[in-house]
Amino acid sequence: MPRCTPLFALLFAALTSTTASANVPRTPTSPSQPPSDAAMDASHAAYAQQWDTAIEQSRSGNTLAALIAMERLMDSPLLADFDAERRGRAAQFAGWTAAMQKQPVLARRYLQQALLALPGDASILTTLVSLDLNDDQPAAALEHLTQALARADSPLAIDHHTVSYLQYHLREQPAQRMALLQALFDNGWKIAGTEPTGLWLDLATLQADNGRGDAIPATLARIDTPAELIRLRSDKRFDRYVDRHDARFDPVKAAQAHLDTLRVSGLLDGDLDARLVDFSSTLLMLDRNEEVLALTDDLAEAVAQGQAPSAAKAEWLAWLLNSRVAALRRLGRTDEVLETAKLAARIGTLGPDGLEHQMNVAFVLSSLGKAQEASAAMATLSDLSGYGQAAQAVIQFAAARQRGDAAAAAAARAVIVDQRQDARLFHREMLLEEGDLDGAAAVLIEQLRSPLERSDALASLQDMRVYPSLPGDVRIDAAWRELKQRADVQAEVSRVGRIERYDLVGSATSR
Repeated sequence: MPRCTPLFALLFAALTSTTASANVPRTPTSPSQPPSDAAMDASHAAYAQQWDTAIEQSRSGNTLAALIAMERLMDSPLLADFDAERRGRAAQFAGWTAAMQKQPVLARRYLQQALLALPGDASILTTLVSLDLNDDQPAAALEHLTQALARADSPLAIDHHTVSYLQYHLREQPAQRMALLQALFDNGWKIAGTEPTGLWLDLATLQADNGRGDAIPATLARIDTPAELIRLRSDKRFDRYVDRHDARFDPVKAAQAHLDTLRVSGLLDGDLDARLVDFSSTLLMLDRNEEVLALTDDLAEAVAQGQAPSAAKAEWLAWLLNSRVAALRRLGRTDEVLETAKLAARIGTLGPDGLEHQMNVAFVLSSLGKAQEASAAMATLSDLSGYGQAAQAVIQFAAARQRGDAAAAAAARAVIVDQRQDARLFHREMLLEEGDLDGAAAVLIEQLRSPLERSDALASLQDMRVYPSLPGDVRIDAAWRELKQRADVQAEVSRVGRIERYDLVGSATSR
């Protein structure tokens, strides 16, 4: 669920990729102010040492003391005696430290000084991205990020949540969104070493919709994951570029090849990152559920015993446990499904996706037929985006209908209707819950006609291997299958895409 979070942590990695100090030299290098005597040299050496001390304080977490020292050092005339690289890095670190101390005006002033010394420097621009997002200035963040990507001589270490947030902010601005994705593509940006093929699919879709067909082949060349290949095959916008009879575009073969690639690229190094999550998701698509359990057994046991990973690892561990939930559900071990979903939610709170995992607990409860418990779990969540409010309300709507609470059902319905432009999925699910197939068909057809939502809609309609519905999903899954077969839905599908049969299991499992 798109939302903005403080992102200074991601910049620390960029800053600490430099040397252990601000690289302020022991002797001045400015030709305009050469040292005149030994005392001058000693004063510069002492000044450089003070920078080293302040930077070490900042890195160790004592940013208050560091900033007090850095303010004095930044005001010193001695700073002008050093070369542009040293001045720029010193100002950059001072700006980051000021930001950590929640002094955005001072931080921005120092960072602008850094850019004056090092115009267009990608690392400084990346620091400004974080400051922009923390100040809720997405337009400025987009400008600085695009500049940084263009200037960088290697892939930037940009957190994928930053990219997701900017994507969401630009959802109604296709030209700007395409420019951002193209800049990321050209930079060679990856998520923990893996190609973000979902984003490249978004880029290809924007290229198709905005007269950039010439760029599509290069974009598709970096899309080789099964879920994305299914979307390409199903969408007629790509018929000129995708040979559905070519093994290159065979999702089943691609799934197996992707597993092999992940093993070779570093899965066996035992690191807990996006690759391991991707590996588990691909195993699920291939219906290799026992392997998902084997992959996650020790991790789940450690979490159950109270062990907790670092925040950096928590994000990926929570999603691995989410894959375990799906595998347990398919293997009929429903008594363990809820327990594992709660473990994922507990670990998820340590990372950036905690809200999603808490919501997943509610959806698991609903699928297990525990509608009232699901509603109670959702009721604990607050400060939700419009999409999040609709997700919360669809659970509360079903629970209210089950207990015969017309007022509560009407209130939940009003929330979903109010957020329907940003959350058509939940609007459609609510209509299915009501048994209003005409209304649900109208929403699904809207999604198929929408350039933004067509890919998701077509993907949801493909014929995949399925498992029996859980108790809470029986009625709504049956309504979905009936909706799929309607003549008006089939006609719209035929106009914009196609439905094919795949020997893979989709993320919905029972649809």
